Amino acid sequence: MRRTQTVLILICLLMGLSSIVAVASSNFPSPIGFVNDFANIMDQQSKAAIEQIAITMQKEQGIEVAVVTIPTTEPLEPKEYAIKLFEQWGIGGPEDSGLLILVAWDEGRIEVEVGYGLEEPLPSGLVGAVLDQEVLGPFGEGEYGAGLLAGVQSFQKILAGEKYEIAAKKEGANWLFTFLVFLAIIVLFSSLNRRPPTNRTGSGTGTGGPRRTPPVVITTRTRFPSSGGGSSRGGFGGFGGGRSGGGGAGRSFR
Repeated sequence: MRRTQTVLILICLLMGLSSIVAVASSNFPSPIGFVNDFANIMDQQSKAAIEQIAITMQKEQGIEVAVVTIPTTEPLEPKEYAIKLFEQWGIGGPEDSGLLILVAWDEGRIEVEVGYGLEEPLPSGLVGAVLDQEVLGPFGEGEYGAGLLAGVQSFQKILAGEKYEIAAKKEGANWLFTFLVFLAIIVLFSSLNRRPPTNRTGSGTGTGGPRRTPPVVITTRTRFPSSGGGSSRGGFGGFGGGRSGGGGAGRSFR
């Protein structure tokens, strides 16, 4: 019994030690500004534009934005890396109003991490919509700096109180097209059933003309799905000790 307990304790200690080693081996870099292009995938113009937006947001709204590109997040998953990097850097001030946009190059992932203070204006669904509508398009064309700039601009407008329009999903249109094709097939068969039979020679009962097949009436009811509506470092003096609430969203870009 004691041997079993000893083995279990050793296993727990080893698991805890492996977690510590994994975090330590991640080697989180130190921030060099609001824009940290460690993977070297951004153009200078986009870097400078994002840096200026971040300075403005910090001064006027008290919001700290960090854009980070990293070659790899191994041995951590991109989401876990983003959470730990957010905590390590302390993005956001006393009100935890921080925003981290992390690009993990080898993993092909972009993760947006939101501080506690921004979880209400930036819910996960809205963050995901910004990634889908603003960021992934330029990423698909290899314009990573432009995609990140478009995302930061959208977040700035949302946090300034502007309404962000989420594009309607295409599933409703596809479903409607399928239904119309099905309805056309029904109408076609209905019209075929209405055709009179051909005259036949031979003995008959003397009833006169050919008999007609009574029309077939088809009533179809359906419900349509509703549709849902380096960089310039001036002004950077480090982050303010904010915490992440684990909110945000992530997407694969390849």
